[in-house]
Amino acid sequence: MLSKQELLAQLTNAQNNYVLGLAAISLFTSSEALDHLRKSNASFGTYSIQFEQVAMLLVNDADRQIAVKEFLTMLLRALIKESFELIKDYCDNTGQSAVLKSQPWYQFARLIRNCISHNFNFGFTAYDRGLLPVTWKVRTITAAQDGQPLPLSFFGYVEAWELFKEFDTLARSVLQ
Repeated sequence: MLSKQELLAQLTNAQNNYVLGLAAISLFTSSEALDHLRKSNASFGTYSIQFEQVAMLLVNDADRQIAVKEFLTMLLRALIKESFELIKDYCDNTGQSAVLKSQPWYQFARLIRNCISHNFNFGFTAYDRGLLPVTWKVRTITAAQDGQPLPLSFFGYVEAWELFKEFDTLARSVLQ
């Protein structure tokens, strides 16, 4: 079972990973970085992976846009899914589930977490459908989204950061 300090440390790690990923995106557009990638690799155990393929992917604008979008999607998944699960487990283990479930963003966050865990597609249970529509800030999840993909225009990098901040505030200021 995580202590509150361990929970906060793990949330800080999730935040740092997201920011590191954003920094990597910034570097991906630099010509110096492309030159470096062409000559670099990662070695671990008996493996060595050349980064030339990354450089080649990032040279072409269309390919770079797709690669960056997919990389950012992975970052979004890691930030929201991991953070939500950390807080949920902590609350379950410390008897504070009611506090978590009383948050105005909880049901929205739960549905988004489920969506990003299932290939970025909404899939509602009977229980979920009974709660819909669910709103957080200016975003509303409706029954019409069942079976539909999650567009980044609906829940993207800004919303992920803002929802993470809700998680962090709960962990730092409300939870015992």
